[in-house]
Amino acid sequence: MPIALLIAGAAWSLYRREMQPQQWWLRWLLPLLRALAVAMIVLMLCGPVLHHRKIVGQLSRLILFVDGSKSMGLTDASMSTGRKILILQRLGLWRSEAVKMDLPEAGEALAEAQSLATRAEAASTASTEAWRTLARNFEAKINTARDALTRAGFEPDRLDAFVREVSVSARELASREVRQLDDRHRAAQDLARLGEAAARWQKEVNARFDRLVQSMSPGENSPLKTALSKFDALPRWQRLQALLLEGEKEKLLGRLSEKFDVRLVEMDNAESRNLWQPTSRDSTLPTMLPKPDGDITNLSTALKSAGADDKQQRGAVVLFSDGQHNEGESPIEVAKILAGRGLPIYTVGFGSDIRPRDLAVVKIDAPESVFFEDRIAGQITLKDDLPAGIPFNVMIQDGDRILWQQKLISEGSNLRKVPFSFPLSETVNERLKNKPADTLLTAVPLELKVSVSNVEGDRQPDNNTMNMRVRALTQKRRILLLDGRPRWETRYLRNMFERDEQWQINTVIAGATAGDAGFPRGDGDGQFPNDPALLQPYDLIVFGEVPRALFKDDELTWLRDFVANRGGAIIFIDGPRQRLKEYAGTALAPLFPVEWKAPAARDQGMKLSLTERATTFAPFALSPERSQNAEVWANLPPPHWISGAAALPGAETFVEATVSGRKLPAVVARPFGAGKVLYQAFDDSWRWRYEVADQYHVRYWNQIADWLAELPFAVREKLISLDAGALVYRPGDSADLRVRLRDGQGRPVTNAAVDAVLFRDGRRVATIRLTPDENAGGLFRGRTAALEPGAYEVGVESAALAERDARARTGFKVEPLETGELTQLSLNEELLRQMSGLTGGEYLREENIDRLVDLLAPMSQGRVVESDTVLWQSYWWFVPIVLLLTAEWIIRKRVGML
Repeated sequence: MPIALLIAGAAWSLYRREMQPQQWWLRWLLPLLRALAVAMIVLMLCGPVLHHRKIVGQLSRLILFVDGSKSMGLTDASMSTGRKILILQRLGLWRSEAVKMDLPEAGEALAEAQSLATRAEAASTASTEAWRTLARNFEAKINTARDALTRAGFEPDRLDAFVREVSVSARELASREVRQLDDRHRAAQDLARLGEAAARWQKEVNARFDRLVQSMSPGENSPLKTALSKFDALPRWQRLQALLLEGEKEKLLGRLSEKFDVRLVEMDNAESRNLWQPTSRDSTLPTMLPKPDGDITNLSTALKSAGADDKQQRGAVVLFSDGQHNEGESPIEVAKILAGRGLPIYTVGFGSDIRPRDLAVVKIDAPESVFFEDRIAGQITLKDDLPAGIPFNVMIQDGDRILWQQKLISEGSNLRKVPFSFPLSETVNERLKNKPADTLLTAVPLELKVSVSNVEGDRQPDNNTMNMRVRALTQKRRILLLDGRPRWETRYLRNMFERDEQWQINTVIAGATAGDAGFPRGDGDGQFPNDPALLQPYDLIVFGEVPRALFKDDELTWLRDFVANRGGAIIFIDGPRQRLKEYAGTALAPLFPVEWKAPAARDQGMKLSLTERATTFAPFALSPERSQNAEVWANLPPPHWISGAAALPGAETFVEATVSGRKLPAVVARPFGAGKVLYQAFDDSWRWRYEVADQYHVRYWNQIADWLAELPFAVREKLISLDAGALVYRPGDSADLRVRLRDGQGRPVTNAAVDAVLFRDGRRVATIRLTPDENAGGLFRGRTAALEPGAYEVGVESAALAERDARARTGFKVEPLETGELTQLSLNEELLRQMSGLTGGEYLREENIDRLVDLLAPMSQGRVVESDTVLWQSYWWFVPIVLLLTAEWIIRKRVGML
């Protein structure tokens, strides 16, 4: 078009220059006629084609999903030879009739019968006619397999066994009367068993054909061997591309687009990417698919989005995949949703259903954190698809140093679990040697490598290793438990936290030492700290019924400052002796979130219940379901006594006790300075263990302690505590940053501007202004922008700190999630069959992909008519050019210019 306009403009200019002596209308009209003719001639010589696209009737929508994960880049040398030849024939790479295909045809018929059997349960709940149709189709596939086995010369005794086990049973099932729902359920169970039998026979038939081919083409350079070698080098996505977009026949995508409103979509990680959709302006078929490079296979998210499209338009979904789903919600649940919306899923499986020879690390189950002097224990899930009897090692390394290893013998059992246990202390001590003397590392991040040794013939050595990350805690979170007497509540709390590896508890009971009715003081276990600095390492204080007389005034001030300045937490557990009332007017009094005005209550019919706020608050969740959680709280053994305290303004009540029709606060909490305070108005929670042991009691106290006690900072210095959240983030995530500042006297700094400095791979990349936390004095929080992959460090800058006091650093890594994308190498036919069966669709293997057109044809009530007009061959374009030139000639002749 630009060339045509340029040449036409030049013709108009040259022509008009000759027309200067003529009348004004001739000076404009004749050049215009000539320019139009020239423009049309140039356009015609460029060979344009006008494309016409017309929709007749109502098209059904068809969404074609292409799996874009890395597993679609795998090859399938382990596939049965019969399937390979069928696919080569479909791809046009093998045309010889030298190999009889009766056995592969029998195997394919048995595979289709197995696919039909997976729909038995759904058909049993449908109409009687739907069930009969399914049973007859199953019988037809079995008969096809039987006929193919007969033509192939199957041994008479094996053929008779096949007829007895499968063929006769299929005929009986197809003729069975199933008028009642119970009859159909029993028949569905029988059909499922026949499907399993068909799968067994299919394996035998495929193995028989493999042996036959081996005996027919022993030479390395035989045509069949060459063709099979070509197949072994073709990855799954290239076979899909050839089947969908290439071939000598009409392209499959083009055939589908004639009958449907087609959209071709790639599943790229958890996102959907539109690859092609025909429009009136452009309906040219794509020539290739993008190379798959997704780190995960998520079959759910994209399919769910398909169900959210226009619900009024009839349609279907086609999924081309190997079925190795490893991220996101269950595709089965999504299939049920689509089934409810009347959207069937047709799945086409790519890959071998025979597991190749492979050894891999699939999963590591280990605690996220462990105290460094303890042993770390867990289990490794291995994929063992090796022949039985091959020795190999599994090991855990820190760099080149082996921390644990075990010699194993392969079993060919697919998945197997290997327990491990080893100490961490030596590894952590090596890391701690290089830390500054004035820096306290509360946790040392360790990145360990779990691997299996290389074995000859391993199909995918890249899946032999996986990283394991763990926090080695150098400081257990500490609890100080105080009580004036050995109550049952105190005993159970002490025992519970002593068993917990995450906590270290110091229990101080008045009168525990013979001849001493008060608290022993000192810096050891069983002693109350005799210096305020000794309180700083604690994270939580549990304060029971301690008489006021046991404390000195300055010790109460230490406890108040522990909460207000240090950011610690304290739990007050009241009791029938009501000792907590004695602290009115003391330094401890401001901490209490309640006041005592009403008398205490005793009632055998007392009931506990959650307030509205607590029903959605994790620390009070004793059951995952909200309605069930409320029922659990209502049925807990009730307290025998409750203090009758009332919540103060600013405090929040989470649990209430119903006593004689009135509600009394049972659990109340509020922030105080930099820390938190919780008050429990009863001391009977130990009764919750009745008949259920630890189920509720331990869960409640663990959740309460984790909520109240400040999360440990990764790094602590005299003036700075710094933490960056997780050890590993994913690309695109944001890191949560926490900083606590104190002055030289240990008091929180609240009015300073504080920045977090972010370094990636040693280079400064960002400065983040932190926001002070209103409910925690001296605590500043911030959040990074979306993170790119790399190794990060976080530091702190503030005018309130000298540079020499701001050396604290903590780090984290940003890297993709290890999903085991290349761990499972075979086709997951079972998942794809279930997805299709649940929605009323059908499962196909890649060699049968052409059947899609016939299966989907009844769904569409319209068609697309497309045609082309070639302008240089069109009279409708050539005639106007002649008319323009003729009109110019006539005008010139009339005015005497010829």
